[in-house]
Amino acid sequence: MLLSEPSPGTGEAITSAKTEFFLLILALSTVAGSALSLEDASHLSQRTGLGSPPPELMALAPLDRDQAVDYLLSRMSTEPSLPPPAWAQPPYLTAPAKPGHPADVTDRKAFQLEEDARRQELRVWFVDELVHSPAPLSDKLLLFWHNHFTSSLEKTNSAELMLEQDLLLRKYSFGHFGDLLRAISVDPAMVIYLDGESNVKGKPNENYARELLELFTVGEGHYTEDDIKAAARAFTGWIVDRAQGLARFVPSRHDDGMKTFLGQTGPWKGEDIIRIILEQDSCAYFITQELWTYFISPAPDPDQVKRIAADFKASGYDIRGLVRELLTSDAFWAPGNRAVLVKSPAELLIGFIRSWGITGYDPRRIAGELGRLGQDLFNPLSVKGWPVGEDWIDASTLLERRRDLSELSQLVRAQAQAPEGNLE
Repeated sequence: MLLSEPSPGTGEAITSAKTEFFLLILALSTVAGSALSLEDASHLSQRTGLGSPPPELMALAPLDRDQAVDYLLSRMSTEPSLPPPAWAQPPYLTAPAKPGHPADVTDRKAFQLEEDARRQELRVWFVDELVHSPAPLSDKLLLFWHNHFTSSLEKTNSAELMLEQDLLLRKYSFGHFGDLLRAISVDPAMVIYLDGESNVKGKPNENYARELLELFTVGEGHYTEDDIKAAARAFTGWIVDRAQGLARFVPSRHDDGMKTFLGQTGPWKGEDIIRIILEQDSCAYFITQELWTYFISPAPDPDQVKRIAADFKASGYDIRGLVRELLTSDAFWAPGNRAVLVKSPAELLIGFIRSWGITGYDPRRIAGELGRLGQDLFNPLSVKGWPVGEDWIDASTLLERRRDLSELSQLVRAQAQAPEGNLE
């Protein structure tokens, strides 16, 4: 079951949610004509967060479209609202090893049991953070970046490094894209995930360079195999100190020779590659298009994307400004672009919990259900991330979604029937 026993006060929470909903209807019926309609407020809330909690709709109700978007942007946060797990401080747990021979089997098993427990705790913390966060647009954008700059628990085998990456994404998620790109390129989890430690002078590993161009910045058709080779050489030299959670540059491992990348030649390092990428119109277009499909519709308007991308690049890649321009565009509010996006499992289940004010959910079970629905937290299927759009849905996951919502609905009814929840 997804459900746990209702905790004290959950009846009051449901009663409060119902009261807030009735007040919302009253508020929306009396506000000025330029204010959002109930349909508009719900559309904005669903697209920019997880669910539509009545208090959020009530806050949006008196505002017009631009004011509502600015209100959501003003609440964004670079920090989680809940404290991370207690083990989130170095020195971190590392796999046992002994000089000259493999670690004892018992030691390895003990390490893996502790690591598995921390993985579960990380997922539980993340679920609770999504449920309780007061900054829904931050969380929505965070989920986007988790699926854009992918890494995985399976490859890193470190809950601590994956938590570090999560905190990094929060810190830079609505700042300048260049800062985010520079930070993620030397993030310890990313260095491990895309084999950066084996990327050394004389024997470059192209994994990060390839994904940097294909999936993270400019997209297919805007680079050559020679560009990948040059970028790989530029990023040589990085190793990871797992115990301290740090990536460190080792000059002796770096290829400091001349490289030609996207038509520019020099003794480039990784930061030079990023600078050259950010000079390309294709980078601004690629990120704008990705966020269009995330917030607006699965079929971007090329002319509109090009115009917005030009503003994005001119702003110095200001992500907050890009999101604002997308959310205030006519395309975002167009009737034809409503109800056209398929919710991810997290949007579906966490959104339902938030919308109904459910407090008796079991975060372990929620995390497990997200995995069964295809969104295993901190473990995307591949470097391409989790599925998107209609790829979330097949015969199995559709039935699973229905069953999960049915079980959560049972908890809503149980809370409403609790003595504190009686409306008489």
